[in-house]
Amino acid sequence: MAHFSPGTLQSTTHSVAQATVAAQRAGARLVAIDALRGLAIVAMALDHAAASVLVSLQAESYGGFTPRLGNWPSWLLGLFTNIASPTFWILAGVSMTLYAQGRLRKGDDNRAITRFFLIRAAVLAALDLTVAWPAWRGATPYTHVLLSIGVSIAIVSLLRLLPPLVVAVIGFAWLILYQLALPTLAAHFNQGVPYWQALLLYFSYETFPATEFSILGWGSLIALGSAFGTIVRRPWLQRWGNWVLVGVGFFALWAALRVSAGFGDLWHYDASLPPHYWLIMNKTPPSLTFLLFNFGIASWVYAFFLARPRWLSLDPLVWLVTLGQVALFAFVVHLVIYGLLGRLVELLPVTAPGAVKAVIVWLIGLMILLPLCAWYRNVRRARPNTLLRYL
Repeated sequence: MAHFSPGTLQSTTHSVAQATVAAQRAGARLVAIDALRGLAIVAMALDHAAASVLVSLQAESYGGFTPRLGNWPSWLLGLFTNIASPTFWILAGVSMTLYAQGRLRKGDDNRAITRFFLIRAAVLAALDLTVAWPAWRGATPYTHVLLSIGVSIAIVSLLRLLPPLVVAVIGFAWLILYQLALPTLAAHFNQGVPYWQALLLYFSYETFPATEFSILGWGSLIALGSAFGTIVRRPWLQRWGNWVLVGVGFFALWAALRVSAGFGDLWHYDASLPPHYWLIMNKTPPSLTFLLFNFGIASWVYAFFLARPRWLSLDPLVWLVTLGQVALFAFVVHLVIYGLLGRLVELLPVTAPGAVKAVIVWLIGLMILLPLCAWYRNVRRARPNTLLRYL
């Protein structure tokens, strides 16, 4: 991938460089945020590429059960893909606030902005049920992350009208109360759960359709991201060294919770297991330790992007910016691409270790996805007031 340089991406390099330099000014696009969101898409693509060829990159627990990890390349790749969901969710909330701020500067009122968010939430749900559902290569039909994000955006579109501090307090209380309820939820729902309860509170791969991202489990991240978006432009948060410290704080709290083996994790490390299992935490439903660990990584990546802003105008980081600026389009299209590639691999006499097969399919998919995203970004910019603004 290091030598892949589509002409459509090269043509945007100069404009991205200009945006990077201008990002410190109020109202300018925060390109480092785009790049971080793009990294989440790339990590997510690897996870879904592996699923499309029926390869497991598991490095997390589900429902509090001890996972059966594959070989070390598989679970190491799984640790990388784990950054995707927490980052994608919290940046959805940040993006809501940044979008609202931009529309207010252009003269829109809060009623029009809320209407936009509600329509976009409906679009997300519709895309999940019409495009993502058949594209998914899992064992059952699957309402993916888009439906849950859409419902959460609809909720936060109303919450955001409150003062940012109130939204932050609500988001934090939402997160902590859910973590406190997790043991009880697991004890009850691990015996079986109806679809709507799974969608709202837990998860299930046994319902029709299957569902993984519960609204109450993950939605607090959008509320917290929305509140954080009101301060993300402040000078203190534009200094890369401060984000290194933020990451240290996340990791310190994560380590303290892991050592205590109490609150904050549905699955606890057992000394009889290999040492690397200490890095395995419960993703679904989301444990606080899982979130903290991945937010620590995301903070350090964001610090790097802030420390090297001009690198975001160069390959390969400019690709992350491109993906991050059309994240919803990239998400939907990448599911279709990997669904088709997975079906194609089934027809070919491919013999390779699972992790190798997953990475090859992932890279091929990115080579298709990146030019499509660059093309779509140009089309949407040329038609800013059309229905494309919802995608």
